[in-house]
This record gives sequence, structure tokens and C-alpha cells, in this order.
Amino acid sequence: MDEIRALNWPLTGREAELSSFENSLLDRDCKGFAIHGALGVGKSRLAGECIKRAAELGMKVKRATATSSASDVPFGAIAHMIPSGNKATELAEVVSAISAGLSSEKNRVVLLVEDLPLLDPSSRIVLHRLLDADLIFLVSTARTASTDSAVSAVSMQQYPLTRIYLKDTDQATVHRLLEAALGGPVSRRTSYELHFKSGGNHLFLRELVRAAVESNSLKNDGEVWEISRDGAFSAATSELADLILSRLSAVPADDRALIEVLAICGETSTNVSPSSQEEETLIRLENEGLVEVSLDGQRVAIALAHPLYGEVIQKNMPLFRRRQILLGQVAAMEAFGLRRRDDFFKSALWRVEATGSADKQTLYRAARMARDAHNYEQSLKLLEAVPERERDIAFLLLRGDSLVQASQISKAEEVLVQAQSLASNEEELLDVVFARVQNLFWSEGRKDEALAVIQEAKKNVVTPAGTYKILSSEATILVACGEPAAGLEAIQSMAHQPPGPKEVNAWLITLAFTSPALTMTGRTEEAIDAAEQAYETNLKYNDQALYLHPATQLNSLILALSESGRLERARTVGLGALEQVLEARAAIATVWAAMHLARVEWLSGHPGPARHWYAEAAALARTHHQGLAMRWALCGLAAAAAQLGDTDGARKAIAEAERYPDVGLFVGENMSATAWLHVADGDLVAARRVLTAAAREARDAGVRNTEVALLVDIARLGDARGVTPRLTELAACCDGAFTAARVRYVKALAADDPAEMMACATEFEGLGADLLAAESAATAAAAWRRMGETRKATAAANQSAALAPRCGGARTPALDTAIEPAAALTSREREIAILTATGASAQDVAESLSISRRTVQNHLYNIYGKLGVSNRSELKKTLNGNG
Repeated sequence: MDEIRALNWPLTGREAELSSFENSLLDRDCKGFAIHGALGVGKSRLAGECIKRAAELGMKVKRATATSSASDVPFGAIAHMIPSGNKATELAEVVSAISAGLSSEKNRVVLLVEDLPLLDPSSRIVLHRLLDADLIFLVSTARTASTDSAVSAVSMQQYPLTRIYLKDTDQATVHRLLEAALGGPVSRRTSYELHFKSGGNHLFLRELVRAAVESNSLKNDGEVWEISRDGAFSAATSELADLILSRLSAVPADDRALIEVLAICGETSTNVSPSSQEEETLIRLENEGLVEVSLDGQRVAIALAHPLYGEVIQKNMPLFRRRQILLGQVAAMEAFGLRRRDDFFKSALWRVEATGSADKQTLYRAARMARDAHNYEQSLKLLEAVPERERDIAFLLLRGDSLVQASQISKAEEVLVQAQSLASNEEELLDVVFARVQNLFWSEGRKDEALAVIQEAKKNVVTPAGTYKILSSEATILVACGEPAAGLEAIQSMAHQPPGPKEVNAWLITLAFTSPALTMTGRTEEAIDAAEQAYETNLKYNDQALYLHPATQLNSLILALSESGRLERARTVGLGALEQVLEARAAIATVWAAMHLARVEWLSGHPGPARHWYAEAAALARTHHQGLAMRWALCGLAAAAAQLGDTDGARKAIAEAERYPDVGLFVGENMSATAWLHVADGDLVAARRVLTAAAREARDAGVRNTEVALLVDIARLGDARGVTPRLTELAACCDGAFTAARVRYVKALAADDPAEMMACATEFEGLGADLLAAESAATAAAAWRRMGETRKATAAANQSAALAPRCGGARTPALDTAIEPAAALTSREREIAILTATGASAQDVAESLSISRRTVQNHLYNIYGKLGVSNRSELKKTLNGNG
């Protein structure tokens, strides 16, 4: 917090510019480094870093700051460079005095002149003389859009300067900058929103973050920084507002009128051939960096250069001036003919903002357009303008839909229940039921209530269209609750095309769950085809899609690709899907995009990135009140934290997860969190017990992909022989290279075949499953060491050590076997060693492992001999030192 208030931000995203500066500084033919850019783009920050680098290289550095107030004072900017006691006042004398002082330096002095265009004429002449004499290396800053800057650039053209033109940074750079400034992971939605609001301008971004932190709108939940969704963070600080208003105050009144229109109405447009007066205004404002102009079909699109300009202007605009602008734009757009689809929407929205009302049909149509474009807040705003007496079932259903998607769960249920009481026919009833199921189950995980709503509605369904919607709702819940076979059966009983256009949404949602059902039952190739077809279909019908953004369908593709072993492609698809839903402001979809990215990283054996994505999914789910997603996200976070050795973080996440419903989403998978926590505590027996129970649940539910993963984990923790028969059965009915590779590895472990383990390591590495690759090489090293094959063991251990850094600090028993001296221990000896090191007596260890006390003592004798220790304290120290 103190660092943010002090604006102590890192220089991120300017590495190329700094490299260019260093090259220029070392080039004796180059006279300087000129930094140009718009207000707040980071010119001064970069210039300061440049002279810092120069000082580090042993060069003398000096500063001269030009200001408007001193621009008429002769030598005002460089007076401090005249040697003390020198009374020089004439130009020649000043040049001579400063030159004499600089000549004593071994190298050229690096002189920073900020705001070079504001330099007084006398100082500018001195600067030229010093450059001519090669006494200085000039570092300067200048605002790109300034007229004075153009004049200054012309005056410096005679010198060989390196000139760079800074631009606002992109979203990826803003994300890196935020994480560096805030000192921890930042959610992608947060960096996306802050980039959008700041336009990538460093100054604006810094002030926005400061305001957001101070207002508690941007906070860290212990895992990730997340910004609130209520927009409170968008308020600019008073310093930034003053800066923007100061800049805008210099704009002529006629030009300011256009800026005010853009501030209130957002992007607007004019004829592709504007009048000469309009053209001149646009040229001036564009040159000053205040607006951006682009062609949009047969129109010229005009927008403010930065969103914050509009916000500051709006806050300082009188109400009646705002109303005048809105109604003026409505009249202009209606005169133009409302030729585009969004023209009608904009005119309706502006009329409501100006007058608070419009006719009912206009409001309904505009609200539906806003909802279909995933702009639920605007949809609700338009519906609020409908008079109470005109609020019929169509109003309630549209409002309920928008409330569901805006994550206002309780209010949505209240509105939809009211709508259901007014339903007079099957179509109205099913529209309400469909929306209620989305709200009850998908938002809050209230499975029983959602199914009860469906069962009650069934009594009144008689048409094929109604049956289609009911089957869709049931099938998707079955799949999501870990009954993929039953879900697929219900889906296959439905028509391949919806009965009519009003059933398109039910169809699209059904398609979204066909692929996951196939993946869960081990049919990943079919699942990939189904997901790709679903995405294409959603794109085709996107204008009719109320609930699913097309990119939502990609979540099914990510799942199928990762389970098939195409982990890198799954990651690429996931990042692309997240970018799409962020841009579309499809809030709920961002939760699941982050969740599936987390799962890709977990399967890849990257617990660090997996933890981040699960934390981000949990933060987003909290922000958008998505209770169904919370348990899965938190359990995933806990498993990753435990695998990283953070037992406190894992316990905290598990405790929070218990507060959310467990509907069977990927049945058994959530129990991995508890199992890996046991592993981190050194109790492999308890871990295997938990995983065995979870695998049994997955088997009973027919969720084969999860059962495979759980059984493989049991093998990794010491019982490969026990799970080999069932994995062999699963390999016969599950496709995909990943399943085949994992089963092959378990068989190699059961057979204690190090050559086969090494072959598996190569295969896993090719798939991108880095932790399994490292573990395979590690277990091969341990096996060869037991066989006395020292050279092979060393080679395998080296390969494991080379792969381990990709796993980001993962700590697993199999990985530890590659590390000497603990590598010499068998799996049973390692279990006994860990339990003994925690303080357990020989009898306690015997009871925990279901073996005799004498057996424990015999093992301890061997353990002490192998590790070269003589007591528990030394044993604990040795084990801790080896991971």
C-alpha cells in the first residue's frame, strides 16, 4: 500500500528502449537519445532510468528541467550548470563557462532535459553549442502532440540522435506491470479492466490502481489481486482529474463540444466525407492526441483517446448540458435513419438517460439487444424505465434473464418465481423454468431445487418443443453432476436440431455438455470433434444465443484436448477463449475459462501456474457469486498448494471449499486435495486411502477419465501393483495418448522396469506432462541404483533434475527418489522414515502401516545405515534437506 501511494512502480515493458539507449550511449557518433510520447506514457520514467544506467556505467549525469513558467527566463533551465562564482550573463560567456566545467570530465556528460520544447531560447542555443563541441550526450523528453515539440524536433534535426516514440502499453505488458507493482499474482480480468480503463497509459494506470486500492475495490484474497465488479475502482484520483481537466481547458470551445459528445455518448461517427469544419476539428484533436479517428464502413468512427477523459468530463458536467447532448445525438441519429442494428439501441439508451423514459416496445427491444450482447447492466437499466403498470411476464422474464447473467442470484430467483406465477401457456412456463434452472443450479449448485423445478414443469409439458427443453435441462445437470452415461443417453434421445428457433438456447447448452460427457467416459477423440462442432454451431447462431458466448464452447474443447494428451494445444485454446470472454464482458464464462486453464496446468505437472489459475477462478467466482464453481476451484487450489509444500494454504482452501455445495462435478476429483495434503504431511497411507475411495466413486459414476487420474496417483504414491489390473481394463475402453502413457508408466512401476520408465519419461515429455516425465526418470534412477547400475542411475537422475525445474517447485515422493542420499530408500522405507521423523513411535508407525513393530525396527536399522544417521533428529534434518 505504501509503495502504491508513493507511486514506486517498476519500469516494465520498456526493455527494448533501454537497450537502445545503452547502444546509443556507447556509440561515439550518436549525440543523444530523444524520447517522444503522449501525456502519461512514461517518458520521464524511462528518461530517469536512462540516466541511472549511465551513472552505473561511470558517466557523469546532470539534469535540466524546462517549464512553462521559466520559458521566458534567459538560461532559466541551465543556470545551475554555470560554475559557482562565475558572473557570466552574456551568451558567449555562459557557453564558455559551462564548456569549461564539462571539459574537465573524462567522458561526455549525460544531460537530461525534460520537456525540451519548453526550453528558453537562450538555453536552447547553449545546448546546441555543447552538442557541437561533443561535450554532452543529450537525453530529452517531449510530448508528441505538442506544436512546440515539432519546432524543437526541427531544431535538433542536424544532430544524429536516436529518436523513440513511446506508445501506450498493451494488455500483456499491463498485466506484468501490475504484478510487479502489486507484488503478487493479478487476475486476468483485473488487468484487462485496468488496461481498458487506462488505455495502457502508465500515468493513468498508476493513478487508477492507487484509487482502487485506497477504496478497497482492488484487494488481495491471499492468492490473487482481484478488482470489484461494481465499477467503484474507475473513479480517477483528484490529481489525475486535475491533470486531465488542465489539458482539456486549453481546447477551443468549438472543439470541446465534440469532446463532450464523445465523453457522454462514447464512440460516435460521422459521414465518411465530413464537412470542412468538422474535418479541421478532427485533425486538430487527433494531432493533440485527444481523439482517435478510424474508418468504419461508410462512416468515420471517432472516440476519445483515453476512456478516463470521458469519465472526468462527465463528473464535471452540469446535468442539463448532459441532457442536451444526449437528446441532440438522438435527433441526429434518427435523422440519419438508424441504419445500423446498434443505432436503435444507442438512441434508446440515450433517450432513457436523458429523460428517464421511452415507450415500452422501444425499451423491450433495446433491453433484449443489450442482453444478447452480454451487456446485462445496460439491459437492466433500460428495463427499470418501464412503468410498473406495464411490467408483464415478458418484462419479468427478460429482467430475470439479465439478473441471472449479472450474477444477482437472489433477486433473479424472486423475479423468475413471480414470472412463473403469471405464465399462461407452455412456452412461457418453460422459458421461466429454463432461466430458473440456469440460476439455481449453474449459479448456486442447488441441484435438488433445480431438479424439482424441472419435475414440476414436466406435468404441464405436452409439445415436442417443451419436451426438448426439459430433456436439455435434465441432461446437462446429469453430466455436470457426474453421471455422464445417463446424460449422454438423454442427449442422444433428443433431436439433432432444435424443433424451432425458440429452442436454440437449449440446443446450444446441450451441445456444450455433449463433449464433456464423452471425455468423462474416455472417448476423447469423439469429444474433440463434438466440441469443435459445438463452437462452430454457436458462432452460426450467436445472434440467438442468450446464455452462451461462443467461446464458452471452447471449455469443452480444452477439457477434451488435455485429457487426450494435447496439453499445449489445450493451453493455447484456453488462453484464446479467456481473451474472447474478457473482451465480451461475459463474466460467468471467465470463471470457467480460468478453471479449465488451471486443470491444463495441473495435468501438465505445473502446480505453481495451476494454483494461480485455480485462485483466479475462485476470485472470479466470488466476485460473480458462482457458488457451483467455488468448490472445484478451491479444491484444485488446495491440491496445487499441497504439492508445492504449502500445507497451511492447502488447509485454508479445503476449509473454505467445505462451505460450498458438492454436486458431483468431476466426481472424486476434488478429493485429490485431501490426498495431496496427506502426502505433504508425510502420510502416504492416508493419501492412498483417500484416493482409493475417490477412485471407487468415479468408477461407480462411470467417470473414467477421473478414475484413471486417481489410480495413477495411487501408483505414484507406492501401490502400482494394486491398481494395475483396473488401469489395464480402463486402457481398453479409454482412448487418447495420455491415458495410454500413464497406464504404461504404472505397469513399469509395478514391474520395477527402469528401462520402460525411461521410455515413459520421454513419452510424457513429448506430451507436455512435465512432472510425470520427471518422476518417471526419478523412479528409473532409483530402480537402477538398487540394481547397482550406477551409470544408468546417474543419467536418469540427471534427466529428472533437468525436467524438475519445469514443475515449478513440485514436491512429490517419486520426484524425491532421484535425490541422494534419500534416493537409496525404498518406498516402504521412505514412508517409515517420514513418519519416524515427525515423532511417531515404532509402535505408532507399525499400527499406521499395518505391519509389525519388529518390521518397523528392522527397516529403521536399514534406513539409518543408508542415510548415515544415528537418531531421529539427524533423520529429520536429512529428510528436510532432501526435499
